Amino acid sequence: MRKILILCYDFPPLPSIGAQRPSSFLSHFPKYGFHPVIITRKWKENIISHTEYFETDEGIEEIIKNNLSTLIRIPEKQSFKNRLIAKHGMNKFVLIRKLISFAEVFFKWVFPNSDDKFYIYKKANEYLQKNKVDFILATGEPFILFKYAHSLSKEYNIPMLLDYRDGWTTNHTKNTSPLNLIRLKFESFFEKKYLKKALLYCSVSEGVIHEIEKKYSVPSSKKFLLKNGAETDKFKSIAKKQKKTFNLIYAGTLYDSSPVNELLDGLDKFFTKSNPENCKVTFIGIRLKPCKHIDSIERFKLKYPSKIEIIDSLPPEKLSHYLVDASLLVLLLMKSQKQGIIGGKTYEYAATRNPILVVQEERTEETPFFQGRDIQCFTFTADEVAEKIELYYNKFQQGISIQTSITDEEIFSISREYQVKLLAEKLNSF
Repeated sequence: MRKILILCYDFPPLPSIGAQRPSSFLSHFPKYGFHPVIITRKWKENIISHTEYFETDEGIEEIIKNNLSTLIRIPEKQSFKNRLIAKHGMNKFVLIRKLISFAEVFFKWVFPNSDDKFYIYKKANEYLQKNKVDFILATGEPFILFKYAHSLSKEYNIPMLLDYRDGWTTNHTKNTSPLNLIRLKFESFFEKKYLKKALLYCSVSEGVIHEIEKKYSVPSSKKFLLKNGAETDKFKSIAKKQKKTFNLIYAGTLYDSSPVNELLDGLDKFFTKSNPENCKVTFIGIRLKPCKHIDSIERFKLKYPSKIEIIDSLPPEKLSHYLVDASLLVLLLMKSQKQGIIGGKTYEYAATRNPILVVQEERTEETPFFQGRDIQCFTFTADEVAEKIELYYNKFQQGISIQTSITDEEIFSISREYQVKLLAEKLNSF
């Protein structure tokens, strides 16, 4: 088997969508002729709050190795900044932390020890001193991993792949404050340098690739579309329970730009008009990262205590049961999907065969993700949210199936395994 060294920061059991991408590399690369060697942080189990990100990881380095794969998990020690957050929370010593972050933003690209993730590079370097690999892949964020991949690629003469989940300096959701624009301009120098030396760069959408290609004039031969996906097998083994309650589920973190107000106002209108006694809305994992909308949802729960539930983040095996047993899955988007940026949550939702209620700020239903099918239902206002929920609820009350028409073949086409298969085939062409 050929070997591929993978540098990543997010990895299970961290309950983030970013952790699922490298996890899929570990699971599926061996099926297609590659032995993945993953070097990552040793995240603790059951993280449910943002401050836990900054705590010292317990235990010692862990190596899980067999004939098919190698996983190296390294405990992260607290930096001074992270100690402040873990001990005092996000609202104290803010100025000191900002000054430290400002210094880190610029120094880490020149002075390696300025980065608190440098241990990933050191372990990768140690591994390559004793082992041969065919490719190095770094998946970002954090994009400092691209620097580490570049350094290792240069030192050991190993082809390098840069895997973008989202854009770096071209990110469509980037902060446009003057200070952040200065940072991005500075980091553009490094991004251009790493792209020039990369064998391939990957991203989840043609839109992200186009922006990178346009900004840096990267040859089209270097681009590779590696879409998001779902671990579809975990849904196959779960039988959907026939429940008397109409369940709406939102799973994952929230963002300040998410159209939460439209969702809550729509739910309020639906509850007022229909007064459903057998309806429940569950928000899963929204407390994992700070967001201005969490207080609004907490207040909404006080208004409808029997209908609104908020639970902490769940590991994938438990979350999958909630998603399969849902009646309607909620997706909150600011930008549309027309540029091909489809989040991993959309794939997971679709694989359950439950319909997706999309609450979206940009008024367009254009999407490359099963356009015109019954898989996604788009809404843009509170009135439309209430109307569509009522439509699905009435069908549920009448015993009419509201499951979508997605086929087994289509579900495999949106699996993470299928994307890994495509990448393996591409690498085997070199």
